[in-house]
Amino acid sequence: MLYPYAESGLPVAQQEKILETICTNPLASYVFSGPPGVGKTTLLREVERLARVARPKNFPVYSRSMMQYQHDATAVARGESVGVFVRPHSIRNEAELKLHWGVFLDDFDKVSGSEFIRLQVFELVNAICETDSQLVISTNMNREEFAKFFGDHIAWRVLKHCTWIEMNRGS
Repeated sequence: MLYPYAESGLPVAQQEKILETICTNPLASYVFSGPPGVGKTTLLREVERLARVARPKNFPVYSRSMMQYQHDATAVARGESVGVFVRPHSIRNEAELKLHWGVFLDDFDKVSGSEFIRLQVFELVNAICETDSQLVISTNMNREEFAKFFGDHIAWRVLKHCTWIEMNRGS
């Protein structure tokens, strides 16, 4: 069970509302948005934990910070081996077998400006959305900043696929 936590800086009523939303559907897709220190990463990890419990054991889960994902994507492109890495074609292929991924990316706004990484993120988001897989991300950006930074294609897909949860101190 999830409980409100004092360290987040969020009012208990807002924490309870967020936790109720998450517990209602732990396999849904979410964006946790807000300033540093409000508990976005903690909630992302909790949704990941709940999703691992809720989904069958053979369902694939990928969880990384955006910085780790960028490093892994670059290494894979160079032909290097990395541990677990999620590829858009894997998401699509496994969806045909009724295996829907759970992808959890912390600090989504830390994506670099390189075209290669932006293309990788675009392909990943498209594959997740096309296969109705789970996407849970955290970002310090609000909706407008998110749309401006990522552009229409990525932002539209994410905003259509995910429940946006704004987390602000004192709200």
